[in-house]
Amino acid sequence: MADDKRKLSYWQLRAVQSEQKSHDAATKQATIIARAYMRAQNYLTGEVSQIYKRYFTDGKATEAEAQQILNTNVSPTELVTLRALADNVSDKESKKQVTNYLSQMAAKGRITRLEELKAKSYIAVKQAASVEIEKSTDLYTKVIQEALDQATNESIIGGFDRDVVLPSTPSKPQNSTRTIYNPETGKIVEVPTQSDESLDRFKEVSGKYVKAALDTPFEGKNYSQRIWHNTDKLAERLSELFTAQQMSGMRERDMRQALMKEFGTNAFNTRRLIRTEANYFHNKVKLDEWKRRGVKQYQLVAVLDMRTSTICRDIDGNVYEVDQASVGVNYPPLHPNCRTVAILYRADSKYMLPRTANDPVDGKLIKLKPDAIYADWKRALVMKHGDYGVSVFKQRATSYHSDKDL
Repeated sequence: MADDKRKLSYWQLRAVQSEQKSHDAATKQATIIARAYMRAQNYLTGEVSQIYKRYFTDGKATEAEAQQILNTNVSPTELVTLRALADNVSDKESKKQVTNYLSQMAAKGRITRLEELKAKSYIAVKQAASVEIEKSTDLYTKVIQEALDQATNESIIGGFDRDVVLPSTPSKPQNSTRTIYNPETGKIVEVPTQSDESLDRFKEVSGKYVKAALDTPFEGKNYSQRIWHNTDKLAERLSELFTAQQMSGMRERDMRQALMKEFGTNAFNTRRLIRTEANYFHNKVKLDEWKRRGVKQYQLVAVLDMRTSTICRDIDGNVYEVDQASVGVNYPPLHPNCRTVAILYRADSKYMLPRTANDPVDGKLIKLKPDAIYADWKRALVMKHGDYGVSVFKQRATSYHSDKDL
């Protein structure tokens, strides 16, 4: 039994490492998504630059003059160009939205230069949205599989479920022979046989399970709906920039900066949301599996570093009932960009592994008691380096921000 309890502690450690893996993967995917929006920004900046260089070279056009220029009809062939751009939108729902948008334009019979620019901005952000949906779906699917495996392993090793037993090391199927007697010929032959593959890992989660998990609303919307909504809002804000009043009153440089600001804000929000949603899926799947397997309690574990928010510092180490878990209250994510993870808790586990963390001042490893919390880690730093040493490090750390604010 002692051995089982020590294994349980090992799986608790694995749970923390698994969440960190999800967080790192989210950061990587968020960077790829940010590049997609950067491409959209660069494309629109180039389109706007052409208009400025052709019509607003001196920067002295009045609003009436700008209105006249932007209301000029463009060639009908431009609609063909727009439809070609729309072919690069891979997400089905986003493509449907773009197709409807262009159909409404075509129904008018004429397209102005301003409408063309707004259409290009709409298509550009929907192209980026397609990348975001693709990368998010891939990330969240892997996070769900990882979390389900983790929760299952914890539950089994913790003694909450005995319906599955996995060997500690993968066993190879044993080849053998079988003797068969043929009554017609009187001959005896030996036939080679091979055992079935042994079960040494859990099967991949079903597509239906993943879809159901992905469709779970987080703060009122599932992740796809959130992406569509956010890109619609971005397109609306860009549309507000592309007016005669704005373009006559802005120099080209000012317009470039305005575009950069809009896309920069969107990239920041996207990065924060994808990290938060990865944390949500990771912990939500575990919670559902714990409930199914009869796990009673869980414990919150915060990351021991300077970026951890005050919310997570204060709640680190707290134990709660599984049936009372509430996302954002006593179950992660507790705030945007949250890195706190929930782990299975066993009150009778006596053989806990020490809690370890990096010393951000000298880069060395700090060993703490198994039941240590964030405040204990902070005290250990002060005892080692003094209040002044810790405060100086905070001031010098250029990357020091609360994860809540990142």
